[in-house]
Amino acid sequence: MDALVGELRGLRGEAGLTLRELSLKAHVSDSSLSRYFTGQALPPWEVVVTLADLGGGDHVRLRQLWEDARRARRQSRWPVVAEVAAARPAERRFGPVVGVCALVAASGAVGWALGRR
Repeated sequence: MDALVGELRGLRGEAGLTLRELSLKAHVSDSSLSRYFTGQALPPWEVVVTLADLGGGDHVRLRQLWEDARRARRQSRWPVVAEVAAARPAERRFGPVVGVCALVAASGAVGWALGRR
């Protein structure tokens, strides 16, 4: 991700536009662009293409950097999710489902009782 962020910052410098001007041309908010330039978020490929066009970047190189960043981001998130799910007891994972089922059953019983009056 760091390599992609560095390239994006370089493209911004080459374009010579303010963040607001870039946001208008890329059709994204300036706060989103700010997150892309700091590495807090991965930009959509279409935004990278727009920045490449404005700053004279190499689409092939940027695509490789973008794919690498996307792959690294996916790999870093999935193990954490699996570990958290495995660490939670089954009753905590299914608790909300059981609660909703109980609520639906109770409301059905109330409706049935009111209908019998």
